[in-house]
Amino acid sequence: MQVIAIGAPDGVHPAVHRVGRTLGEVLTAVAGLLADDVVVATRDDDARDVARSARLVLGPERIGLLHVDAPVTAWAVLLAGISTEGLTASAAQAVATEVLSRTATRVLLSSVAGLDRPAPTFRQHAGSYLPRTAFVVDPVRGTVGRFGGRLGLPDGGDLLVVARSARPVVPADGGDLLSRSPDTTLNDALPGWPAARWFEASTVVGALSSAVAAAVSASYRWGACDVCGRAVAGACIFCGVTERRARLPRADLLRPDQPRPNLPDNLGAIS
Repeated sequence: MQVIAIGAPDGVHPAVHRVGRTLGEVLTAVAGLLADDVVVATRDDDARDVARSARLVLGPERIGLLHVDAPVTAWAVLLAGISTEGLTASAAQAVATEVLSRTATRVLLSSVAGLDRPAPTFRQHAGSYLPRTAFVVDPVRGTVGRFGGRLGLPDGGDLLVVARSARPVVPADGGDLLSRSPDTTLNDALPGWPAARWFEASTVVGALSSAVAAAVSASYRWGACDVCGRAVAGACIFCGVTERRARLPRADLLRPDQPRPNLPDNLGAIS
């Protein structure tokens, strides 16, 4: 599996092919890859429209579309997960879902006056117009709070990704905000927050490899796409068809006299 990320900033996993937001760039990138299955990852509507256009040109059998609504640093963690060597394209959706479920994100903003989701309180909105104020947003839990000196990210994750505006939210924002130095900094990430100054950080809780393994270990439950026959964890990212196959029993738990399930050949297990 090869991964193309439309609009990905500098600093994402080196195995990810970063392309711009034009159809020509995506088609050129896909044409230059030898893999049969290419996963195009997006996180905004404009990029998704470009990916869909590319799939119309090249055919659904060539391009799988993996779209997530996630902050850019959480997206970078996800891209690192699906870039794990040995994964098949059929595993991309399951791995992405599992990695995001184990990823914590915090955002430090100089103002929440223009923030729609999560919505600040009236007092927080008014406080945004005062000098030297800062707010911590947890987009996963949907909370907004006054900044108290630390972002509150969980410790112990083996991948910590940050992105920031050109101007710091608070002095020395890359130091005491975090319990350790980041593993990756996204240098040219577009501002995804309605504030002039912002700082975003995401970390996977635990080991990234554990999240990937947990997703792949459930591949015996996957069905098959009714259209293309690929293994499917929920919906096929190539055809967009939700699988309707009944859950399959684990072959290793069957008695010797029980028939073995007819599993697809292209399950997402790491080879």
